[in-house]
Amino acid sequence: MDLAGAGKRIRIYIGESDQRHGSPLYLVILDTLRAEGCAGATVVRGIAGFGAHSRIHTASLLDVSADLPIVVEWIDTTDRVARVLPKVRALLSEGMITCEEIEVVFYQARLVSDLTNHLPVRDVMTTDVVTVQPTTPLRGAAALFIGKIYRAAPVVDDHRRVVGMVSNGDLVERGGLRVRLELLGILTAEQIAHELSVVEDGKTVADAMTSPAITVPSDAKLADVAHLMVTRRLKRVPVVDNQGTLLGIVSRADLLRTRSDAFPRPVVEGPPRIGRTIGEVMRTDIPVVSRTASLAEVVDAVVSTRLNRAIVVDEENHVVGVVSDAELLRRLSPEDHPSLVRILTSRLPFVHLGPRERSALAHALGKTAEDLMDAEVPTVPADSPLGEAIEVMIKGQHKLLPVVDAGGKLLGAADRADLLRTLVALQSQEA
Repeated sequence: MDLAGAGKRIRIYIGESDQRHGSPLYLVILDTLRAEGCAGATVVRGIAGFGAHSRIHTASLLDVSADLPIVVEWIDTTDRVARVLPKVRALLSEGMITCEEIEVVFYQARLVSDLTNHLPVRDVMTTDVVTVQPTTPLRGAAALFIGKIYRAAPVVDDHRRVVGMVSNGDLVERGGLRVRLELLGILTAEQIAHELSVVEDGKTVADAMTSPAITVPSDAKLADVAHLMVTRRLKRVPVVDNQGTLLGIVSRADLLRTRSDAFPRPVVEGPPRIGRTIGEVMRTDIPVVSRTASLAEVVDAVVSTRLNRAIVVDEENHVVGVVSDAELLRRLSPEDHPSLVRILTSRLPFVHLGPRERSALAHALGKTAEDLMDAEVPTVPADSPLGEAIEVMIKGQHKLLPVVDAGGKLLGAADRADLLRTLVALQSQEA
């Protein structure tokens, strides 16, 4: 992101005790700015002050519960401020926001390097792992995943040695489950019981699992693990000791977070928003970055939520692409992102390179969201019926569907779970 030059400084004056949906308002504002791909913001806590109510608040030892003044200062480009400021304004029920023209003399975003071979996978793996055994009934294994964000589990023997993996695809392709796990989780209890009953009696995890499992030792280096996951198209890999005993599991997001300042926001799945158009049920808390966003900003946005994706927009908030965790992992795995040297040593003039080679070269040299994104992303108008939106999503096998206004500007997005939860809620109302 090139922030140097003319810009704007926004100051947001609120109280320390101000809340939004049960969270401190200043944190909600920061989350909103980060999700929108803003350059950065700082929260300053005052030691004394008074506002519209004319009450003086001080940081006194005798009054430790005082509602101290908070100032959120946000500096960004004029275009981004124009796009994001209305969303910030909507978060405040009282307080003050000021805006002033400034000149940015120097700005350097945090740089992101390739995944390192200095850090072992044991330092980033998740140790709290749900497992199943080969003898676990397949219906019981499927039930373990309902309502969870993970879609696979290591299969272990009585000594916790990894003997396989069972995933969403395994349960459908070999287990006989008719509904994928992300869809199963949004059905009613009665519907879930019916779908699980379809699985044959007596079928166990051993009948569906992928075996042997691909595992990595705990001292494996991050770059090597990333290369393995990219080349084998793996979303997660069990981590084992010398005897093959399970120690933990590492995912794409775990690796990417080693290059990020972001932490995933907690997933709170409330009741579905009822409506018959995509605009009525879409979510607005989606990670968004500008097409000029740096690699560091893109990584932060992608790993900030369970979506593992970020929508890329232009200066006028039109959707221009989507960046996924899979592409970022490929970009940060030093053995897997295309090398300029390899392309040049092919002795082909750049003008003679085909579309695939040109795309590979752009990704190899890419430093912005525009270089890393998939530009083939469909959008739907906010007034599209749910059925049409679902058809677009399924036809293109897309996991995230941006929603736009009549001018093509981004309003929000929906994923598969959002749409299907809504359909189930509508069916319940009609029943």
